Amino acid sequence: MRNDSTFGRRLREARREAGLSQSELELRSGIPKARLSRYENGHVLPSIGTLGKLARALGVSEAALLGDQRAILEEFFDVLLARGVVLHSAEQARKLAGAVADMYDAMGLPVAETDGESDVATASIVDVTVQSEAPDLAPI
Repeated sequence: MRNDSTFGRRLREARREAGLSQSELELRSGIPKARLSRYENGHVLPSIGTLGKLARALGVSEAALLGDQRAILEEFFDVLLARGVVLHSAEQARKLAGAVADMYDAMGLPVAETDGESDVATASIVDVTVQSEAPDLAPI
């Protein structure tokens, strides 16, 4: 069963965003180039230990490679879309993200240490385009 539309695709994108070739990632991670190619092509999945090595070498979270953040963001935007919320700019997305973070804090929910991952989430929110026939989100 091919899996390159998921883990392999995310691994390849993370490697390219880091500006690395497979050979360079091999040097950083200690994982042979041939195995990296098999991961990216969806032929096999890495062990938990290897996933950690890849994440560290690429400077991303393990969850990002596994797609957890993307799934959460998609669910978030599905709820917004269902309620008729449309974001037309990166500034609106940033303000909405800030408002959600403030509400989270006000509710006293625990906040995890992110090591910069909040920047990744904000960038992902900004990159997502949500369209709807419903009225626009009033300026925040």
